[in-house]
Amino acid sequence: MPHLIEGVPQNYIIMHPKLAEEHELIPQTLLISQNYPYGFRLITDSLIPNGFAGISPNKIEELELKDGQELDLIPSGVEGVTRIIRRKMDKRTLTSAEIETFMSSLNMGLLTNAHTATFGAAVEINGMHESEITSVAQSILNHSKKMDHKARTVVDKHSIGGIAGNRITPLMVPIIAAAGLTIPKVSTRAITSPAGTVDALEVVMNTDLTFEETVEVVERTNGAMVNGETVGLGSVADKFLAAVKQVKIDPRPMMIASILAKKKAAGADYVLIDLPTGKGSKLANRQAARQLAYDFSSIGNKLGISVDAVISPGDKPIGAMIGPSLEMTEVLRILEHKPASLSLKRKALSIAGLMFENVKLSDRGNGYALAQEILESGKALNKFREIVDAQGGDPKVTSETITEAPYSHIIYAEKGDIVHSIDSYNIGMMARAAGAPVDKMAGVILHVDRGEQLNKGDPVIEIRSHSEGKLTDAIAMMRTATPIQLEKSVLEFISGVYQE
Repeated sequence: MPHLIEGVPQNYIIMHPKLAEEHELIPQTLLISQNYPYGFRLITDSLIPNGFAGISPNKIEELELKDGQELDLIPSGVEGVTRIIRRKMDKRTLTSAEIETFMSSLNMGLLTNAHTATFGAAVEINGMHESEITSVAQSILNHSKKMDHKARTVVDKHSIGGIAGNRITPLMVPIIAAAGLTIPKVSTRAITSPAGTVDALEVVMNTDLTFEETVEVVERTNGAMVNGETVGLGSVADKFLAAVKQVKIDPRPMMIASILAKKKAAGADYVLIDLPTGKGSKLANRQAARQLAYDFSSIGNKLGISVDAVISPGDKPIGAMIGPSLEMTEVLRILEHKPASLSLKRKALSIAGLMFENVKLSDRGNGYALAQEILESGKALNKFREIVDAQGGDPKVTSETITEAPYSHIIYAEKGDIVHSIDSYNIGMMARAAGAPVDKMAGVILHVDRGEQLNKGDPVIEIRSHSEGKLTDAIAMMRTATPIQLEKSVLEFISGVYQE
């Protein structure tokens, strides 16, 4: 920025119009210093030599500045934020100071949803460099409470979601906590899916804990499973999400920054990211998943967190029970060693096992066995009930005590064949049509899995709801958005052109 000369009114800075234009500064913009706690209102005048700026003699004396001293000034307030948004729309790389200005203005409530959504759209379209994503994450941390778990080894996991029945958190947290690691798991409610982690967990415990309450539960049990909206970690990121959600976007750079900043604020030393991939998931192919894994790891490294990722199958539901109460029932059935989804159990054990290996709690290749031993010994169930008790739930809860919906309907196979595919997205939409996640007991139960032989008259899907009308709507989706496809010998018939 320019040197200083004397000769303008108090609290104003004056510069040549060309200099202002070069730095995309608009007259009357409030400029703040990145080096000192003060700011100036900008005015322009061609009498000032280009390359120089002037402030009043009184201000020079008050701030102990020297003639010819260089200052680094950036726009502040809504005017400055508008300029920052325009720069991102123009595919410019934002500085850490510009990002901090935007995030702090958002945190203080100075921005409208239009400002935030426009910025989000610009990031969605133009992306961000690693330096920008790191700055966003650091800014979120600057405005967040932070947990200190002292000398404990703190781990965490995160799934980018989008897969029906992917309820591994209530299985993994007690396994990991029972092993002696600390895992303060902060989760969310569903946005477009039939159940988020919080929606399922609050069937059996209170998840709306404060920051202080969460720390207390972690100190007591080694783990916690709480609602991110109430615990207050990275709340400025939640404000951003609330605004962009209205226009149905979720800019990936902001998502990465938000997730990692919250993990850092929770005190995590190590994080494992689950990236479900395949048709119907948020990641269509492994190449996209690998790139996202690299981004998470690279940004995490800059924040001082060790980050690994797993690419998991995302082309069908993970569990067989979809919907808040149903998913919690299935989790408890696994903890109780009762028949339940093998794919859900195996995924939870696999990811918990990898975490054990990567923090040196077990030798390479032995993590799965350790996780399995904790599950089969009953230690995981005991730890789950301990956490439920600490979070205000009934520690005697079982899979049999969870209330079921009053209305149900089973759809049977109209013909026999092999199950070719199960569409996770359509299954989720069917569960939502039945009333999930608002209706905690609503959802669907899958009675078949991919590759199974299906005979005419076999049960295929069971739908549950509190509303007969919504039950009917969900049933109708078997015709309009079929979630289960049988094998076909002929995929499509194309009629040829015949010459008479």
